[in-house]
Amino acid sequence: MAKYNKPLNRDYFKKRDNPKWDKEGPRLTKCCEQDTDQEMLNVKKKKDWELIEDYIEKKLREYSSTESITPVSCKTCGRLVKYQSKIEDSKGKRGWFK
Repeated sequence: MAKYNKPLNRDYFKKRDNPKWDKEGPRLTKCCEQDTDQEMLNVKKKKDWELIEDYIEKKLREYSSTESITPVSCKTCGRLVKYQSKIEDSKGKRGWFK
């Protein structure tokens, strides 16, 4: 009965699909230390780049105080790491915010 009363997490399904899966933790890329099992947007792929552009365009329309949004990606593999926004500050303080 104990087999059925356990929480099922991502590692459970990774191991179920691949019995030789390493139990010691996620495998990370050498360049940007991102989990290799996780699907990420990639700026080097045309379809992913279009999704990134659409997202940025939508956010620029939604938030009028946002001057620009920069997609920050790994220089080696092209995985999207984060978006960095430049916010207009009416008090004269300007800066970059995550």
